[in-house]
Amino acid sequence: MNSLKEYGDLFLKLNLSELSIQEGNFSLVLKKETSAAVNQLQAVIPASSKTESISGTEEIEEKNEDDGIAVKAPLLGIFGELSGEREAVKEGDKVKKGDALCTIEAMKMLNEVVAPTDGTVTKVCVKPGQLVEYNQQLYAIKT
Repeated sequence: MNSLKEYGDLFLKLNLSELSIQEGNFSLVLKKETSAAVNQLQAVIPASSKTESISGTEEIEEKNEDDGIAVKAPLLGIFGELSGEREAVKEGDKVKKGDALCTIEAMKMLNEVVAPTDGTVTKVCVKPGQLVEYNQQLYAIKT
């Protein structure tokens, strides 16, 4: 498997109640809470010293009438602001479709999350260094 999203999809597709994966320092545990039928994702991801950057990560969007389009995490990992010369995206910033908004570190790789549409960032829902779950809202963009 190449991504945490694939593990999550496999977990849901096979309708498992628990999935445990261990590769070197990396450990992933997926559990389904049976009483409330709510999926809980838990992961232990070691801090990395150097990572590769991969762009073009698929983002998930959803309409939210108050704040605009919800940009959600395409995978489970550590939320990070953009690095290098690019500044962190803040509330009030104007973005264009395809602009990098942030990175999510998973399995010692940085995955960029891009804007699904042109607009203004109305809400930043997470903080740098925070563990984000698959499909968790990261930003709201009003067109």
